[in-house]
Amino acid sequence: MNQFPGVDGFLGTRASWAMDTMVLVMALVVAVLAWSVYQVRAKRKFGLHKGVQILLAVGLLAAVVLFELDVRFNGWESRAAGVVGGTASAAVWTALAIHLAFAVFSVVLWPIVIIRAARNFDAPPHPGAHSTWHRRWAPIAAIGMTLTAVTSWIFYGLAFVA
Repeated sequence: MNQFPGVDGFLGTRASWAMDTMVLVMALVVAVLAWSVYQVRAKRKFGLHKGVQILLAVGLLAAVVLFELDVRFNGWESRAAGVVGGTASAAVWTALAIHLAFAVFSVVLWPIVIIRAARNFDAPPHPGAHSTWHRRWAPIAAIGMTLTAVTSWIFYGLAFVA
């Protein structure tokens, strides 16, 4: 019988199914994001890059909405391995705060980069007047997304594995 609210995860930790899913989704996002950047930089496949970025954004949005619903309805603290006296430890809360800083940054910047690119690059996409702005902000958004993933894994490890 499940001793925690929500559906148990599948990675063998105390995390919920939604937490385990997001750990894997973020790994996939980082890998596909890196591959997509390689496609546009090394192979100049602008259309492929655009399509992949839009699919990543839509897929990640759907995953985050489902994840947030699970967290809002079932919480996470009761599952946390780092629980001390009924509340998560300071290390867990610190890791969560750092993760949320990167996550909020990414959730604001990544859509801006994607929407601006969709509006300002021609169809089919190719370098143009918007390229300078995009070459500055897209790598920052990609680094933000990568740091969001890394900090989510640190939080996951401290909260559900340690």
